[in-house]
Amino acid sequence: MPGIITVNSIFSWCKRFTRNINKYRLITGIGFIAAMALALTAPLPMPECDDWAYYYGVQNFAEGDLTIDSPTLYYEAYKTQQQGNVLIQYLPVGEDEWALEKAPGSVFYLVPFYKMGIPRWGNVLLALGMVIVTYVLLKRWRDEKAAMIGSLLVLFTPIAMVMCNRIYMDSYAALAFMVMGAGLYFYYHLERNVIKTVRGGVILFLAFLFIGWSVVCRYTNLPIAVILFLHYAAIRFVDWRRGKNTGIPKEILPIILGIGIPMAGLFLYDYFIFGSPLSTGYSISPFPIKYAFQYWGQTDSAGALIPLEMLRFNIEGAARNLLLGLPLLFVGVPGFFLILYFKLFKRRQPEGKWSSLDKEMPWDILIVLICWFLAVLVMNLTYEWLAGMREGGGFVLVNRFYLPWLLPVVIICALVMARFPHKALIPVLGILVVYGALSYAQWIWELHILPEWMTNSNYVWPPWMFELYYHGP
Repeated sequence: MPGIITVNSIFSWCKRFTRNINKYRLITGIGFIAAMALALTAPLPMPECDDWAYYYGVQNFAEGDLTIDSPTLYYEAYKTQQQGNVLIQYLPVGEDEWALEKAPGSVFYLVPFYKMGIPRWGNVLLALGMVIVTYVLLKRWRDEKAAMIGSLLVLFTPIAMVMCNRIYMDSYAALAFMVMGAGLYFYYHLERNVIKTVRGGVILFLAFLFIGWSVVCRYTNLPIAVILFLHYAAIRFVDWRRGKNTGIPKEILPIILGIGIPMAGLFLYDYFIFGSPLSTGYSISPFPIKYAFQYWGQTDSAGALIPLEMLRFNIEGAARNLLLGLPLLFVGVPGFFLILYFKLFKRRQPEGKWSSLDKEMPWDILIVLICWFLAVLVMNLTYEWLAGMREGGGFVLVNRFYLPWLLPVVIICALVMARFPHKALIPVLGILVVYGALSYAQWIWELHILPEWMTNSNYVWPPWMFELYYHGP
């Protein structure tokens, strides 16, 4: 009879439901639940002054205060001091008026979750978005095994787990929006010849909206956004030169809207807060946030060139810490050279499981991934503040700046590891997942599972920075 639920109808529904679930999706779902359980049940870490700046930024923005007066600042600084930290990243923008130094994107994003009393769920939603986009992209790129591998690496890379829990920071939001945006863009690029106009327009709009918002969350994502846009322009230019249909007429509106919305919001914010759409809080910041080229020709008291010292310190600090927070580099870097080998010498190789890497990775996307990787590397190796990690370690302090590497390295790892036989894939993937969980657990709960040097985070001011910025006795 209609409306009566029978055993057969329940069985039929379950059969239809499970038909779309395979072992790879199930493992990915379990991995997501496990990673988010670790994030939601752990204490909320706020070890740096940045965490407190973002915390009060979210609180003030939620109350409608994009700037605050001096009494409010002094009260919030006092409350921060009671917690054993300092609030120093609100800067003067007028008489009795103070503004947040940081980019506003992650703050605006967290405000609704803060007002609902569930701020941690903001990063849970971002993690879910990253996993969905990564899975869909890598399934289209290769298969569901690669999609599962990539999704688990996105979830369990140690520094990604740490920053997922540090909700009052910009790192995870900037990462997630870039992963979702670039992932959707790559998906559209792979499908552009068969995708329907409306669906393709929606995907392009969301891709550039997320890419743009990642820049509003963290300004150093701008070079990556430029690289992706240049890729789009170059591909369409080549199609035009070859007399092919570029697709620009149907793509231009979604792209303009996608880029325009976040950029218009940022320019309006900067104009009303800092007096110019091209000014930011960093424009007036007194802190050590310069790059090597800004010290061109300058020397410290010992006569050493500051740009070269900065580069040397940063290389030593990166070598000391990068593989701890991004262990997938152990697979990703050799995997990149393997792909490059097959692309350069494909004619000499018989068609097989490994040589097909050449066809799976188009040259244009490989060049984008290389430029993406190098842009992040060059920015961080020439960044003043990171030079303090040369001596003091910095599992978290260093690696959070290299989080933008995640998607390019995950793509390479997934395409390579999907070719591993199960007797190799299971232990390699298992080690990466377990190490990620253990290093995160040790850092967040101060456990003693791994050697202490693997998770410690200290900062030692380099000589020139001490001379330039320290004005004490």
